[in-house]
Amino acid sequence: GPGAASPSSARGTPKLAGPGGATPRASVHASNATPRNGVGRAAGGDAVGERKSLNGTLNPKPMYVGDRVKLQNGRFGEVMYVGPATFAGGDTVVGVKLDEKRATSDCDGKYRGERYFRCAAGFGQYLSVGEVEIVPPQLADEDVRGLTISSAPDDVEAFDLERELDALVGLREVKDGLRHTRNFVEVQRRRAAVTGETAGRAVHAAFLLGGPGSGATAAARVLGGMLTKLGVLSKGHVVEATRKELLAGCSSGDVEARLKKVVRAAEGGVLMVHDVDTLREQDRLGDELLAALNRQFESAGGTVEFPQPVCLVATGKRGELTKLLQEHPAIGGAIFAKLDFLDYTPAEMARILRKLIEDAKFQLSKELTDERLEVLVRRRLAVTSAGAAFKNVRLAKVILEEAINRQTDRVYTKETMSLAGLTTLVEADFSDKSRDENEMAEAALKRLDAIVGLAPVKEFVHSLYAQLKLERQKRELGIDGSSGRSTLHMVFTGNPGTGKTTVARVVADLLKALGLLRTGHLIEADRSALVAGYSGQTALKTKAVVESALGGVLFIDEAYALIGEDGKDSFGKEALDTLLKLVEDYRSDLVVILAGYSKEMKKLLEANPGLQSRFPTTLEFDDYSPDELMEIAEQMLLQDVLVLSEGASKKAQRILKETSSAAADARSGIDPRANGNGRAVRNMLERAKRAQAVRLQRMGPGRRTQEELCTLLAEDFD
Repeated sequence: GPGAASPSSARGTPKLAGPGGATPRASVHASNATPRNGVGRAAGGDAVGERKSLNGTLNPKPMYVGDRVKLQNGRFGEVMYVGPATFAGGDTVVGVKLDEKRATSDCDGKYRGERYFRCAAGFGQYLSVGEVEIVPPQLADEDVRGLTISSAPDDVEAFDLERELDALVGLREVKDGLRHTRNFVEVQRRRAAVTGETAGRAVHAAFLLGGPGSGATAAARVLGGMLTKLGVLSKGHVVEATRKELLAGCSSGDVEARLKKVVRAAEGGVLMVHDVDTLREQDRLGDELLAALNRQFESAGGTVEFPQPVCLVATGKRGELTKLLQEHPAIGGAIFAKLDFLDYTPAEMARILRKLIEDAKFQLSKELTDERLEVLVRRRLAVTSAGAAFKNVRLAKVILEEAINRQTDRVYTKETMSLAGLTTLVEADFSDKSRDENEMAEAALKRLDAIVGLAPVKEFVHSLYAQLKLERQKRELGIDGSSGRSTLHMVFTGNPGTGKTTVARVVADLLKALGLLRTGHLIEADRSALVAGYSGQTALKTKAVVESALGGVLFIDEAYALIGEDGKDSFGKEALDTLLKLVEDYRSDLVVILAGYSKEMKKLLEANPGLQSRFPTTLEFDDYSPDELMEIAEQMLLQDVLVLSEGASKKAQRILKETSSAAADARSGIDPRANGNGRAVRNMLERAKRAQAVRLQRMGPGRRTQEELCTLLAEDFD
């Protein structure tokens, strides 16, 4: 590895370490300089590199006996000796006692007859100064090793916020938030100059994330550099910690001490704690960590003298973290900047992907314009589930890695030798049909499983997918039964708001993923879309709707309305007859789902034997229970970044229970179909949101707090 000698001031006769390994506090300046021959070999079995003066080295750091150091091979150890050695031609060497024994040497501090320290055999090693890196004291503790640490800007005075923000793709809201934070600090300083105040509000932040890979680390680095230039922080480095890292090796009662060590490692910089929202209601250690974070934020908040000890950043999913900040005012009250990280748009993802390609020393073929690259990104996003681990920048990196792997196989097969051929990516390198289909199916099933209730429906759809997948595998092996393809047309029965349309979309995606439908799109229709007002026009109108659904799924809601209550609707009958004929004509390129109330759909099937044979599968969508309705309400609120106060939660539960019970009670005189299910929940919440808006408006002018804007009260449900 690279090596470097010390300045002449470090030369002289060193005092040798005694049996305990002690040695005077000699020092040398560490550097990454490289010897003239470019080679420096570690001692303790290897020679040390040539002499090279460190005079003129930028920002040299003194190295002392007792310092923790990191070797170029990733090992850690403690400095036992710093000074010249005869076996190194008089150059300065660093004697290190390693944390782990070496397998290739028995060095115990003695090398080529010279001993400058003593340790157990196999744990000693001599290196040139350039081959070791000083570990800062706050990071020397074993408990904080392994944390992700980003260094501070090399030249704080040259830090330019606008230049750094321009380098970030997208993130408009985040950039505005960082600018506002800068403005606040600057104006706060001006006020202090006028009023004589010496303390200012501490700057801490919350990163409200849409999905993983949304640029949080890059934004934290910009935040650290900006605050350091403003004098809010003294160093500006960024330390990142996850729940796993904060709880590693902890038993009950150890969590706060561990957190304090991590905070010390971040002193002078930014400590970014990832996924704080996941600490809620997990387990005892998670509860302890959340309590410790509450105390840490509380002690670090309020007014402080600049530079402040550390800038704390809590990250988490937008809705969940917003709720946690409201439930834990010690954290929420300490937060100054709430930065909203929206997922990157396909166009922004394409820009990021192009930059990653350039950084990897690859190039795109001429046909892969920005517009075409955006289309490829959109195609990949279409088969990536909402909760996927790879999104945003992470997904762009995955796309590039997979493209390079496919390009590698392609150029190997073609025996390509030119530089352009070996480094050019073409459109075919960015697509994997089999992978895309599997991911689309997985995404569809995840959406299905995320629906509240409907256990029998979910079970059927999962079994249908398994059956159709098995049939496809048989066909791929040439095992094709005489019965041919299964009949996929279905009937969905149940009251409004029970998820029939949502499940129909899932079915469409699954059939496309299996290659049974070309496009997998869903066309919704009802009687008015199929029936015309004049004789002879209905068949043409029905045919046009069916043809628009070819390659996908045609979902006909309230299908029983085609025959009317007395069964004598001639126009509706014409539409139904036409539909049955077209279903048969396009049986390999269309799936039709008929939907409606249970009683009426049963009557429709009984009156039309042709329907029963062509639509063999009937799925019943049961009404939701009061608890399931409340779960749906909570999901809707989370999407709108809203929470219920304790009183509002109880009132909403009572309203939903009364609605459900009245519809189920025959004596109430209420049509049981009036339950409304999911629609009733949405309507209730819409009324509450309007009531909240009126209530806040009546409070008069003035800026509302986040809690006021995001909390529905009991009175909003009156």
